[in-house]
Amino acid sequence: MNKTILVGICLMIGFLTTHAEEKKDLIQVKGHVLIEGTDEDIPYVTITVQDENANVVTRQASDGTGKFTVQLSKSGSYQIVLSAVGYATTTKDVTIGDTEKAKDLGKIGMKEGVELKEVSVTAQKPLIKSDPDKLIYSVEADPEAQSNTLLEIIRKVPLLTVDAEENVTLNGQSNYKVLVNGKSSSLMSNNFKEVIKSMPANSIKDIEVITNPSSKYEAEGVGGIINIITARNTNNGYTGSVGINADTRGGYGANAYISANINKFSFSTRIYNNQFRQPKTDMNTEREIYNDDEYRYLYSEGKSKFKGGGNSIDFEAGYEIDTFNLISASGWGYLGNNTSNSFSDIKEHNLNRVLTRHYSNDIYSKGNYGFLSGNIDYQRSFPKKDKTFTASYKIEYNPNDSKDENNLKGILNEISLLKKDDNDAAGQTHTFQLDYFDPITENHQFETGIKGIFRLNSSETDRFYGDSATNEWVQDMEYINDLDYNQYIVGAYAGYLFKYKKMSTKVGGRLEYTFNDGKYWSEEGKTTFDNNSFNFIPYINFTYALKPTQTIKVSYTQRLYRPGIWYLNPYKNNSNPQNVRYGNPDLDAEVAHSFSASYGQFSPKFNFNVELNGSITDNAIESYSFIENDVTNTTYGNIGSNQRYGINLYASYRPSGKINIYVNGRLNYMTLEANDLDKTNNKILKLKNDGFQGGGNVGGRVTTWKGGSVSVNAGGGSPWIMLQGKQSGYYYTSMGVTQKLLKEKLDVSVYAINPFSRKIDYWQESEDENFRQRTENYRWGQTFRLSVMYRFGKMNTQVKKARRSITNDDQRGGGEGGGGGQGGEQ
Repeated sequence: MNKTILVGICLMIGFLTTHAEEKKDLIQVKGHVLIEGTDEDIPYVTITVQDENANVVTRQASDGTGKFTVQLSKSGSYQIVLSAVGYATTTKDVTIGDTEKAKDLGKIGMKEGVELKEVSVTAQKPLIKSDPDKLIYSVEADPEAQSNTLLEIIRKVPLLTVDAEENVTLNGQSNYKVLVNGKSSSLMSNNFKEVIKSMPANSIKDIEVITNPSSKYEAEGVGGIINIITARNTNNGYTGSVGINADTRGGYGANAYISANINKFSFSTRIYNNQFRQPKTDMNTEREIYNDDEYRYLYSEGKSKFKGGGNSIDFEAGYEIDTFNLISASGWGYLGNNTSNSFSDIKEHNLNRVLTRHYSNDIYSKGNYGFLSGNIDYQRSFPKKDKTFTASYKIEYNPNDSKDENNLKGILNEISLLKKDDNDAAGQTHTFQLDYFDPITENHQFETGIKGIFRLNSSETDRFYGDSATNEWVQDMEYINDLDYNQYIVGAYAGYLFKYKKMSTKVGGRLEYTFNDGKYWSEEGKTTFDNNSFNFIPYINFTYALKPTQTIKVSYTQRLYRPGIWYLNPYKNNSNPQNVRYGNPDLDAEVAHSFSASYGQFSPKFNFNVELNGSITDNAIESYSFIENDVTNTTYGNIGSNQRYGINLYASYRPSGKINIYVNGRLNYMTLEANDLDKTNNKILKLKNDGFQGGGNVGGRVTTWKGGSVSVNAGGGSPWIMLQGKQSGYYYTSMGVTQKLLKEKLDVSVYAINPFSRKIDYWQESEDENFRQRTENYRWGQTFRLSVMYRFGKMNTQVKKARRSITNDDQRGGGEGGGGGQGGEQ
């Protein structure tokens, strides 16, 4: 049945594509744009055709050699407007006779080096752009951004992958750093998956993927950096938008945005609320402990529900004191929450499969997390273009509290217990930074800077037991599980860029000194720990432009990952008494050697990028499990010696404004080895796992009628390799229909995610010489969403802000999808 439906969809899209491209009796007008007085081509010139009433008839970009062909539906008088950055706008009047079917305008010259007046002409913006050290995915150029969350758009970004659990990986790695507008975000690091599920994609301008960051960035982030650039308007006046959405799972959301300019003061602000729901999930677990005859086999069956949401507000403001002095400020506040209910029935059997223990566990969990950030920058400019000095200060505060209640009912050889853990965790960060950038000449650029980061983190846990006689909670005054953790980082960097004809080379280095100071209180008393490290991080990048649209890049650097509080927090989450999770306060920063080589071809119509990459890490932070007293314990250690080599491919084709097709694929080979296990626990021997992991996605969008479009996307991946096993692969499908109304100010969209898969099976297997375990979850996959977006206003200037600002990309985050697994999960 599903195959029949899929074939039908393919036939429908094929018909719509053919219909969209059908052209009857069209008149072809062609030309070739050159630099005036020379034979040198001007690539990707914006070609706009206007009728006698100055109405835009069609608009497109020339190809990489300056040649273009536009098609007109009828004869008459037209004006062709040619525009390109760095050239004077050129107009040409054209008259098409009644009998003419084609017209060749020949060579058209454009003057260079002329300051342009403002013109309302824009080219079809490419989805992908390649810079020397990053790939940029233009979310605002993706029409599906108007009706989707950021999570759905990330599925299409080169080098990024979203798995079955909706965790995001970069270049096949989960230990990366997330920035927002070039600034660190503890919220994104710790709750990335939850935030992108609730954040509307139309609030985002670009997603930058930086696999080998230069020396101006902190050395943190083995996998690289994901930099999310929020949408800003670029014209004078005011503009805004409002939107609402709802889905069949019970999720809903609303968002609003406004931006304005008053003389030298400009500002923008955005607010949104989103709620998401995960309907009932069926769960089962099987475990075997090889050296335990009494409780050899465990079988668990259960179900769970999850819901969450968030409210966010952010702003940007700038004041231009004079031509050379600018003050800018920005702030972001976010409050998120989630609740889950789960029930499990657990049975354990002996070697002869006779029932030896039986109990049930009812768990209720609630989490509240937030983020409050403020940033102020002063920028001093100079008569020399782009030469700048910037001083910045940033403060951020992120509370993260949780409550876990579990009602354990003993049925056979197990006591009944009603227990609650309240954990209050919070962190604050102060960052000071100075940056200096000097484009010495057209071929030489120099940058340098210093930075100080001071992080203060705390976590306190109280435990309560239910009193059946009074039906009240009674605190266990002997239970102690508290942590204070401070981190101080001082860094300095310098970088140099040399350009010669088609070649550019960027080299640099970064010095970082880190001091950690921690105190941990438990029933055994107070434990103090401290460590410090000094690192020199080299960076080199070589870029060669084969043509204006084709580049080759080769780069090498080292990357660090300092464990965040969620990896360090020793709080033991034993809401499931058979599966306990906690962090490790003795973790050290991991160091990786990272290198890549890529070829890219980017234009408004066709984009192609292929990258070979790899990384080698000798002390990687890995999650591992061991059995102690019939309980599965999961924690973290610097136990990994990992090697990863991969290839990534991306291609997209937009033959016209009506059609867009893309494909994104990857293949990695990984070797994971535990070469220095936790001596304290000493529970598992040396481990090794290796194998291939690959996946990809493909999709397209077709404009089928006036203001209407249809999109189809699909993707999947093979099972994921882990140190002690593997987890399931994934797949997804989606399709949507969008209609523009009210002169394209109103968008109405209907979107279907996994329309043919009501539930999706997700599994994970772990094994060593002492045990094996397999967990399966059957999660709801099918979702239908309705989205409405209305835009208003007109704008002619952008919020002015410092070109350089604070970028804290140095800390390995905790929560799922942000930077790996979650230590001391709460």
